Amino acid sequence: MNVEDTTREHFPRIHRAALVLCGNPWDADDLAQETFMILARQGSHFEGRSSVYTWLYGILLNLDRRQRRRLGMKRRKLRVLWDREPTVPRSMPGADAPVEVAEWKNSLWARVALLPEGQRQSLVLRFSEGLRYEEVAEVLQCPLGTVKSRIFHGLAALRRILDSEGEEARQMPAFPSEDISHAV
Repeated sequence: MNVEDTTREHFPRIHRAALVLCGNPWDADDLAQETFMILARQGSHFEGRSSVYTWLYGILLNLDRRQRRRLGMKRRKLRVLWDREPTVPRSMPGADAPVEVAEWKNSLWARVALLPEGQRQSLVLRFSEGLRYEEVAEVLQCPLGTVKSRIFHGLAALRRILDSEGEEARQMPAFPSEDISHAV
């Protein structure tokens, strides 16, 4: 497997998924880069039983779990996106686009990042990455029914969040993918 070609092809999707999982661009940069460092070290171990993207996404999920365990949920919640304003990474809107940065902060994906791990991962894979339910189950290595349940409960939680925030919240952009706004 050519690491450079694989990185070029899959980095944007992996970074976008990391952004939604983490809820902020700084941790997403680290998580995506670490995913591709593992590819560089262990790419020869890829057996081809799944797609390269599925394999990389599995690495991303494992790294995210490890990071969450290390940081602890309380500390992580204190590091929400709207508390900091550094330069926006290249897969996000440019640093000269404050309106787009504000849209990200107010988007549905910023709320998805606050959901429990299983719901968050399932919603990211289904709506941000556009995977079918069966593919989500394969990536997460869990039964199809579990995926459907997580998506159902995740969407219900998003509806409750939006209802508690008022009508303006229902009109927010669903950056980076529009599909989830129709589901909520």
